[in-house]
Amino acid sequence: MFRKRMLTMDDINYQSIKEFKEKVKNSEIDVESIIFPEVKIEAIMTDFNDDQASIVGDWFIDENLEKAKLTYIFSLRPGWQKKIEWLKEQRQKNDINLIDFPIDEYEYQIFGGESQHRADPYFLKMLKMESLDALRDARKELIAGGDYRLLYRILNNRDKKQYSDIQKSLLDLQNKVKIDPEFRKISSEIKTYLDKISLQENDIDNSVDFKFTSPELSEVLKKLSLIYGSNPISVERNGLGRNNLLYMSLVLSHLTGSNFGSDNTFFRLIGVEEPESHLHPHLQLHLSKNIKNSNGEDLQIIITSHSPYIASQLDLENTYILYKDNDQIKKHNLLTGIEPDSDTARYLEKFLNATNSTMFFAKKIILVEGISEQLLIPKLFEIYSGGKSLEKCGCNVVNVNGLAFKHFLEIIKNGYFIRCVVYTDNDGTTRGEDLKKAYESENNVIRVIISDKKTFEKDLIFVNKSGATKDTLVSALCRTRPTNGPKLKKLIGADEIDVEAFFEEIKDYKSEFSLDLLTSIEESTNINIPEYIQKGFDHLLNP
Repeated sequence: MFRKRMLTMDDINYQSIKEFKEKVKNSEIDVESIIFPEVKIEAIMTDFNDDQASIVGDWFIDENLEKAKLTYIFSLRPGWQKKIEWLKEQRQKNDINLIDFPIDEYEYQIFGGESQHRADPYFLKMLKMESLDALRDARKELIAGGDYRLLYRILNNRDKKQYSDIQKSLLDLQNKVKIDPEFRKISSEIKTYLDKISLQENDIDNSVDFKFTSPELSEVLKKLSLIYGSNPISVERNGLGRNNLLYMSLVLSHLTGSNFGSDNTFFRLIGVEEPESHLHPHLQLHLSKNIKNSNGEDLQIIITSHSPYIASQLDLENTYILYKDNDQIKKHNLLTGIEPDSDTARYLEKFLNATNSTMFFAKKIILVEGISEQLLIPKLFEIYSGGKSLEKCGCNVVNVNGLAFKHFLEIIKNGYFIRCVVYTDNDGTTRGEDLKKAYESENNVIRVIISDKKTFEKDLIFVNKSGATKDTLVSALCRTRPTNGPKLKKLIGADEIDVEAFFEEIKDYKSEFSLDLLTSIEESTNINIPEYIQKGFDHLLNP
C-alpha cells in the first residue's frame, strides 16, 4: 500500500496530460499561468464504532461527528525551483509527442478532515489495505521469496516469538553441518588448494567452513511457499483458478485474522479487481456469496467485476455500475430512488439471476413478456438493422416472465440506460397505457409499445400470413407439430393463413415454435416484422 502511493504516468488521466502538453506547446499561453495536473482522491468514512471514532478524531467534517474524510493529493511539489525554466525548455520542442511530463517532481500528501494539515502517520498505520489488481500474479505472491511478496509480509507480520522453535531447529542443523565428517573433509580439501594458490601471508586465515543458512527469521521465512490440496503440489504447478482462490483466501485471512487486534488496526479494506479470473461459474457464485458474508464492522471488501454470476449475488443496495456518458465516467446505484425494503427491491434481488444480471452491463434494454420474444427479437433486430446484432449495440433482452415491467422500469427511469423498449401484449386492459403514462417521459429514454393485435405471436402470424414468408411460418409449424403441422399446411394450400387456427396449434408450444422458427428464418431469410416491433427497433437505433 505504501509503495503504491507514488503514482506513475499511467495512473494519471490521459486527457489531462494531453491538454497540459498542448498548453505547454502553445506559445500564446504564458508559461507562468500553466497549471500542472494533479490527482485528488477523497475517502469519506462513516458508521464508526468507539475505537474507530477515536482514530479519526482529527478528520471529522460534520458537527455530529458522523463523517470523517481523508484526502490524497498527488501533485507537483511546491518547492520545485526550475518549473518555469522546465516549461520554457519543453516549449522549444516542435512536436507535442516530444514534450515530457515531470512525474519525478511529483509527490503525494494525505490530509485529514477539511484542513490542509497532513494526517498523522501514526493513525494512518491503523488503516490496513490490500489491493488485488486484475493482472495479479497469484503464483508469485504465494511464494515468500522477497520482502514485497504477500506471503512473506503476512508471515513476517506475526509475533516473532511464535517462530522460536523453528529458529532453534535451524541452529541445531547448522551445528550438525559443522561436525558432519563429509562436510569437514570437503572443507579441508578446499583449504589445501586455497593454501597452494594464494599468497603466503601471516595475517590471512584460509580456513573454510559450511553455513546452512542465516538463522535470522526474515531469511527463514523467505524460503517458504504454500502447497494446496489433499495430494499437495506446489503453487508453481497449480492451475491459475486454484491459485487465484488461494491468493484471495490468503488476503482475507490476513486482514480478518485475530493477529490484527495486536497491532492496533481498526480499519481493514480489501480491493479486488475481477475476482472471477480463471474461475468457472459455480466457483464464481460460491466466491461471491462468501465475499458478501465477509464484510463486517471493521472490514470492507470492494470488488469490480464483469461477471454476471458475481453481480447476481451481491446486495443491490451496495452495487454500483460505472459507465461512460460522452467523456464522463459516471456511477449509478440500481436502487437510486427505490427504498431498499420495498417490493421492487425484494423482487429484483430474487429475479436477477446470472442470466438477467447481464443487464447490468448493457447500455440499452428490451423488456418482453415471454420466451417467444426473448428468442426471436434478437434475430428480427439483426434482419431489420441490416446485420447489426443487439450485442453490438450494447443491448440486452430481458424476459420479465409476465407483467412485472414496473419493477424494472423503476430502475430505468432513474437514468442509467440510454434507451429502453417495453413490448407488451394488447390484452384488452389499460395496463399498457398505464405503463406509458407512468414511465414514458420527455427525456425519450423509455418507450412502451403495445402489440397491434393481441399477442406477439398473433402479430407475427398476421404479417406473414401470405406470400413467401408464409412458407417460413408453415415450415416451422411442421417441425414443432410433426403430425398436425402437415395437416394444416395441406388445409391452407394457396390460401392465407388463418391467424386463430394457426395460433391454436402453437399456443401450448410457444418456446418450441420460436426455436423452430429461428431455424426456418436462417434457412429462408424470409420474414416480415410486425410494425410495433419495428417502432421499438427505431427507438433503440436512434442516437
